[in-house]
Amino acid sequence: MGNLLASWEDEENNRQIQFAVEYTIAGANVEITSVTPNKVSFVCPETNTCLRTVGVHTSAGRDLLADRILKSGRMQELRTEIAQRHNIAVAI
Repeated sequence: MGNLLASWEDEENNRQIQFAVEYTIAGANVEITSVTPNKVSFVCPETNTCLRTVGVHTSAGRDLLADRILKSGRMQELRTEIAQRHNIAVAI
């Protein structure tokens, strides 16, 4: 099992979500076992600068953000990145 920190740009809502990912590798398959959002940075759409950053402290907040991340398509990108880090071929 491995873990890493990743981020997702939620451009629709002008924020960047930082989250922890736990994963396992079995053969050539990378399985994401958990996604835990831990920080949200709000970004100014005009200047692309961070306005403020807040921690994610509630279960409801973590669940809501994790659901958004999972539906965003970011998980497939992460599987590919993890596979490359471990020098394994990616099953598409």
